[in-house]
Amino acid sequence: MKAAVFHGPRDIRFEDVPKPELNDGEALMRIRACGICGSDLHTYREGLFPQLGLEIAQGRILGHEYSGEIVEIRGELPSIRLGGRYTTVSMGGNAEFLRITPFIASRMIPIPDDISFEEAATTEPLATSLHAVNLADPRDDQTLVIMGAGIIGLGILQAIKARCRARTIVVDLSARRLALAGQLGADLTLDASREDAVARLRKLHGTTDLSLLDSSESAIDTVFDCAGATAHYKGTTVLEQALGLVRQNGKVVVVAVFERKVEVDLNVVVRKGVQLLGSWAWTPPEFVQAMELIRSRKLDRKPLITHRFALEQASLAYETQMQANEAIKVVLTP
Repeated sequence: MKAAVFHGPRDIRFEDVPKPELNDGEALMRIRACGICGSDLHTYREGLFPQLGLEIAQGRILGHEYSGEIVEIRGELPSIRLGGRYTTVSMGGNAEFLRITPFIASRMIPIPDDISFEEAATTEPLATSLHAVNLADPRDDQTLVIMGAGIIGLGILQAIKARCRARTIVVDLSARRLALAGQLGADLTLDASREDAVARLRKLHGTTDLSLLDSSESAIDTVFDCAGATAHYKGTTVLEQALGLVRQNGKVVVVAVFERKVEVDLNVVVRKGVQLLGSWAWTPPEFVQAMELIRSRKLDRKPLITHRFALEQASLAYETQMQANEAIKVVLTP
């Protein structure tokens, strides 16, 4: 079968690899759509997270946001059916076929007939966004800031809008991503490439100055850090900005992955009573809930899919996903 094989930073090759052999109680899925995740991108760009990917003799096959159809079942696997359309999560989605073990099958969700494979492949990142929103537990009367409008940040926006009427502000460097945030219902968007977004937020919503006990109180209840820090970025991190912006006893939810260690002034966390929450992946019920949000059309994932590439164009697809000014979600269609 054909697969996109990762050999090292900026080195993905379209190759022939052995087709998976099934054991009893396993199935073969024909992959129809696989998104390029931020974690895949960190691996592709910097060689980080070496545990990611399906190991094969000549390298690794990345990709864990995928959907497809079952083309073969060996023995008994009662939870799925031949010809069924499903989405699930495991490594190795950048290939024509994938072996489905009983454990992977246990996390499979059927895809409704009116949902495309591409939409279904965005279920996993939506579940990640949903987990962050559930940690924040937003209310109608709150103000929330999303810093970073990639697939996760925009998914957070969508999940908030599906849940409550909180005021949402989205900050990013990409005009295209901010335009989409506006279309998805953001109450305000700020282009950090054109203005000092932090200063604007302080002007709009106040700030908590730690040097003054009687300082003005920020009205920002929660900040989502969906940007993190790249390996070579030297400026003030979004995490530091978020801690300075959030109100006394507010929440900072960190969803991003950091390519390097960052320094944080914990005195800010202590003095302001900030709830600093790390948000990693999702729970199984949230994965199911994410598909239900797509199925019920409470949110629309189609606008977030900006580029589609055939599997043989995998190298170009990964390079495109790195172009934050243009790409939001790049999907491979084996």
